[in-house]
Amino acid sequence: MVVFLVLFLLSSQVSADLISDTCKKTPSYNLCVSTLRADPGSSKADVQGLALIAVKRLVVEGTKTENEIKQLIKKTKYQPLLDALKLCADKYNIIVHFDFPVAVEAITKGNPKFAEGATVDAARASDKCAAGITSTPDLASSNKLVHDLDDIVLYIVRLLL
Repeated sequence: MVVFLVLFLLSSQVSADLISDTCKKTPSYNLCVSTLRADPGSSKADVQGLALIAVKRLVVEGTKTENEIKQLIKKTKYQPLLDALKLCADKYNIIVHFDFPVAVEAITKGNPKFAEGATVDAARASDKCAAGITSTPDLASSNKLVHDLDDIVLYIVRLLL
């Protein structure tokens, strides 16, 4: 019984250390730690598993942002903002329906180079979206979260190269 308890405590400590050590290598330590620890599977995950957890959260947030953009397009009458939102919609269509699935599949199959390319593409697309949406703080915040999560995935994926 004591041996089991010691092994359990050691494995928990190793997992917590892996999360902390991994997140220290990303540009957003606190977001990284909270994202990874929110998933119950993170306590037993290796770095590849942590990358998969992070990219799955990225998919969720990217999809929410894409839906937010679509709703804003329906409500917006001001043409310059509408043009910026349509650009964002185009970018998020690619991010959510191409880049993210490529990243998920590449991480799952152990091919971090393809995941790296997909996350770099997604970051560039969210940057292009950000330039036109500064007047919509909620969307700007959602886009920044997607960008920050994308950076976390990118840095974790680079640990797998």
